[in-house]
Amino acid sequence: MKILVIANKSPFPVIDGGCFAMSVFLKNLQAIEEIEQIDYFMLSTYKHPFSREAVPTDLNLKTNFQSFEIDTKLYAKSALKHLIQKKSYNLSRFYDSAVTIKIESLIHENQYDCIIFESLFPLVYLETIRKVTKAKCVLRAHNIEYEIWDDLQLNEGNPLKKWYLNELVKALKKEEIAYYKQLDLILSISNDDIQKIEKICSTPTRFIPVSIEKTSCKTDYSSNTLCFIGAFNWEPNIEAINWFLADLNPLIQQSIPIKVEIAGKDGASVFKNMNDNFNSVHFKGFVENPIDFLKSNGVFIAPMKSGSGVKIKVLEAMSIGLPCVLTPKAAEGLNLPSNYPICKTNQDFIETCIELASNQDKREELGKLGYAFIQSNFGFESVVGQLRASLIEN
Repeated sequence: MKILVIANKSPFPVIDGGCFAMSVFLKNLQAIEEIEQIDYFMLSTYKHPFSREAVPTDLNLKTNFQSFEIDTKLYAKSALKHLIQKKSYNLSRFYDSAVTIKIESLIHENQYDCIIFESLFPLVYLETIRKVTKAKCVLRAHNIEYEIWDDLQLNEGNPLKKWYLNELVKALKKEEIAYYKQLDLILSISNDDIQKIEKICSTPTRFIPVSIEKTSCKTDYSSNTLCFIGAFNWEPNIEAINWFLADLNPLIQQSIPIKVEIAGKDGASVFKNMNDNFNSVHFKGFVENPIDFLKSNGVFIAPMKSGSGVKIKVLEAMSIGLPCVLTPKAAEGLNLPSNYPICKTNQDFIETCIELASNQDKREELGKLGYAFIQSNFGFESVVGQLRASLIEN
């Protein structure tokens, strides 16, 4: 079986949750014996330039990597044009006519059995691909993209920006749903998203979780430092941390002075004007090894107000036994045990942070609960089996 994967960015180096989900999916594909060849074609962008040196050597056995550099930067003139035409600028930024020529060439040179679109954005090439091959076309959905922007507009206080975001949502939703209906199969990393997608289209869907490597429970429960890690070129992360710093952390500090560690790519521009009241907060910038950062702290906070799909950093934190403080958005798609606390109000979030920071036994209890959940539900072999059944047997 030959597979072509088309990705909107390079998975390597693994610098954010999306890259992590893409990199482990590739490992899942390589573990399926019936798949003989994987051609991995990715768009190389200013945010995620492709570096061949960053690709792990063990992935070159079955996989051929190719990239094409395109400009996905935001331009006011283009944004206004799309707004007037009621078209999605979110999606069209990933289209380049030269890319269609390259993809057509790959398809003509190889008789692919299956073409997998890694996230929504490469679907801008679906129409072209349908004209030149009868291969099964599969979307691996990281989230429902229009839901992220809908959450952002609902939480936006500026009336003008709220209106603009709402217009973006309407155009994006229309095009996203249209793409769903043209596919042969949708694989989602979130069971919640599967249920939503099934209500809006008849395309077959499967829940295939992100696999997590089995590790020992590595957390030092004597540490009570709060921490967050995430890429700050993603709007929901910016929104989450600004909300935490403005509304939650000051009240936490009044009850128990505690250190807060924040790490992530592109965060310097977000936090450079932090108020002096936030002297409890330490921003570390980009860290090479997220797991090492998580292990050095005691409690992971996920104050997400917007988003869709599964929050990868929550999975990573739980996978090493780190207790997590979660909003409903942060817990979305995980199907957590009923006894895992979800903070539905500001006060819930504040009180949970205080309780965990104050009580080592509680940190250990919650950490081990999350760890057991990850080991039982996100194992590599289990995910490979589910993926094989979806691609090979059906």
